Parts: sequence; C-alpha cells; structure tokens
Amino acid sequence: MTRKHLALAWTLFLAMLLYTSLAAALEPCHLPNLPERVECGTLEVPEDRANPAGRRITIHFARIKATAKPAAPDPLLVLAGGPGQAATDYGPLLASAFREARKRRDILLVDQRGTGRSSPLRCPMPEQAIARGDTASAQASLRACLAALEADPRHFHTEAALADFEDLRRALGYRQFSLWGGSYGTRTALMYARRYPGSVRGMVLDSVAPPNARILLSSRHAQAALERLLADCAADEGCARAFPNLARELDAVLALPSLGPHQAAAVPQLLRGAMYSAQHASVLPFAIHAAANGRPQPLLALYDALAGWSLEGMTFGQTLSVLCAEEAPFTDAAAMREDGAGSRFGEAYARGWRDWCAVWPAARFDPRLSAELTRAVTSDIPTLLLAGGLDPVTPPENAHLAARTLRHSRVLVAAGAGHTFSGAGCAPRLIAAFLEHAIPAAVDGACLAAIRRPPFVLADGQPTL
Repeated sequence: MTRKHLALAWTLFLAMLLYTSLAAALEPCHLPNLPERVECGTLEVPEDRANPAGRRITIHFARIKATAKPAAPDPLLVLAGGPGQAATDYGPLLASAFREARKRRDILLVDQRGTGRSSPLRCPMPEQAIARGDTASAQASLRACLAALEADPRHFHTEAALADFEDLRRALGYRQFSLWGGSYGTRTALMYARRYPGSVRGMVLDSVAPPNARILLSSRHAQAALERLLADCAADEGCARAFPNLARELDAVLALPSLGPHQAAAVPQLLRGAMYSAQHASVLPFAIHAAANGRPQPLLALYDALAGWSLEGMTFGQTLSVLCAEEAPFTDAAAMREDGAGSRFGEAYARGWRDWCAVWPAARFDPRLSAELTRAVTSDIPTLLLAGGLDPVTPPENAHLAARTLRHSRVLVAAGAGHTFSGAGCAPRLIAAFLEHAIPAAVDGACLAAIRRPPFVLADGQPTL
C-alpha cells in the first residue's frame, strides 16, 4: 500500500470514529414546548477555528425524525434568527411551519455557538439603561458581564458557525442539508450556501436579511410599516371611528418626556418591536390612543411583554458578537443619518448598537472575508424566498434584492404577514412542496393572499368586527 493510500485509509478511519462517537452520544430527550420525545446529541468543535488544538466548545443539537419511512436523504437544518436565538427553542414550529415538511424529512435543530446550550454568551440585556438612553450604564453592564464570561466572544461569529454546521453534517453522515432560515437565519443559510455549496440541496428563506443589506439600517423599513399601519387603521371603519386622530396622537406620545417608568426614547423601539408580529401590531392603535389620553398602561404592558420575549428568546452576548463583527463596522454615521431621515424612528436604533459594540470584543476579519460580509450571495441552489408585506425590518424588497443573484429562486409575498410567517396560512404546505422537488417555479403562492392583518383591537381588548 502506498503512502497516499495509507493516508486515505487513516482519514477514513478517523472519520468513522468521529461518526461512531457522535452517534453514540445521541439519546432520547425532550425540548421546551414540544411534548414528544426526540433525539439529542453533541459535537465538540474548536472555539477558535484558526487554532484547532485550542479550547473546545460543545455544540448541542436535536434531531426530530420524519413521521414517514423512509425519510428523504436530506434533513431540514433549521437556522434560528436573532442573532442570538437557540434553534432548540423552535419546537412549536414543528407543529406549525414544519408539520408538512417533517412527514418526509428529519428536522435538525442546532443551537448555534453562543446560544442555547452551545456555550451561551449569557449577558443580561441592560434593559432599563437602554430605555433611559443611558449609554454609560449600558456599557458598564456589558463590561461587567464580559469579565465573568469563560468564552472569548471574538470567536462567536457566523463564519465559525458555518464550519460547525458543516462538521455536524459530516459527523451525521448526510450528503446534503436542506435549509430553512428565519430572519438572521436567512443570512446564515446564504453564507453557508456560499461557503459549502455542495452541502446544500435547497433553501427556504423567510424574512430575508442578505449580506448586502444592513440589519441595523432599518428605520425606513419600520417607518414604512408604521405608515401602513396608520393607513390600514384609517381604512378600517371601526378603527377609524375609534381613533380618528391616530397619527396626531402617535406624535404626541413620541413627544412625551416620560411614559411611566420608561423614558420616551423607548417608545420608537416599542413600536418597531410590536410591528414584528401582526398580532401585536393590531393592539398598537388602541395602546397609542390610550397613552395620548393619559393612560399609558396598555402601551407599558405591550412594552413589558415584548421585552420579556426578547430577554427570554435571545442570548444577548451572541447578538452582540455577531452584530458587532458583521454589522456595526459597515454602518457609518452618514448611512445612519440617511436611514433615519424623515422617519419617526431616527438614528437611535443603529446608534445604540454602535455604542454597545464600542465595549464588546468582536472578531476582526481579513479583507477578503470582510468583503464577503457585505457582498451578495450568487448561487444556483434552488431557493424559495418568503416575505411579509407588514414586516418592519426585512420587507419584500430585501427578498427581491437577494433573488437578483440567486439564479434558481422565487420570491413569494404575503401582503398581510409580518416578520417570519412560515407557520401561517398555507405557508407550511408551500414549504413542504418546495422541499419535495426543489423547483421554485413550481410553487404557487396565490394562497398566501388569505393571510390578512388581524382585526384591530378597539377598546378593552375587543377587536373590530
């Protein structure tokens, strides 16, 4: 046997050992909000991908088996949003967005490094300091958390996560993945497809955030969604009758020096967050009207509900590690001014992230990789892009922007949907149909017209009829 053959045999032997050890680690488990028993496993990877011999971290994942046998050879890898969300918290999507897809294929939920149980960068969001606009206090809180972290945040970026996903694919013995990404997860999917094109059979991208669109520059998108909300209320007989001066009342609330224990500076971010969900947005006219007339309680309750969701659903340190490495360096003051011009939201959102990133250690990439972080992904991989017409952060124009360089793709818009709507209406059926044949042009999205904005809440929790 030649030296070349010996090297090949040794490589294959090591690969078999890796697969065997990983398969042995799979064991029955339960996920949050998912009643059925699934399989959980772990995979050890280098924390610093440039130093494989250094410290190791453990990636946690779950595999939900297809309900039919035999399963399709390509499992659906679910790429969570945020950045900072853990995919193993996506159990409810199995009963909604993926209820049809899992009939034919396994579902993989992988906690991206820095989230869930995969060496999470747990830092409490300095909520009150952010609401007060107190940059110094927010920065002090982040510094204190950094001092207690055992991990190095500079290695918790998207590029490293891509290598983790690829290692997992090889360890589990899959030739290819199909990908589903939501919000930031769409960017992860696109970058994975660019880095490992042979590993991807097809992609479903819901609420698209391509690398060539800045996540932090979304004030104009939020303003457009807010104008749509005001217009839809004015066009609705019940909403218009209940809140005939809604735009004026909104401006009055934004001008208040304080709103209970919260500063008025937090109100724009409350509005932005509420519009992610069409259900939450349906409460906004009532809450704005009440606050303008001396009753801030509904608006404060909405604020607390949204803050609780973001604190529970996000690993804030991981959010910072990604955005401070991959967004803030490419978001300059001139771009922030242009984005906030003529908007009720202004520059506060992007400026806040830049202030926090000033104290957060983030990766610094070489020029080649830095260029990729802002360059469109060009690919022939079959791709279905979903966009909500009411989305305040990743509107349909983002999906169309990404589709320009995705040569085998189709954009489907649900005019009445907000941010990430894969579980709504006929979307689960469309996703499964696409995954079955990976032919974007064959997917008929006409049924998405049935997804409509929920009825507006008029008073005391009562919707318009």
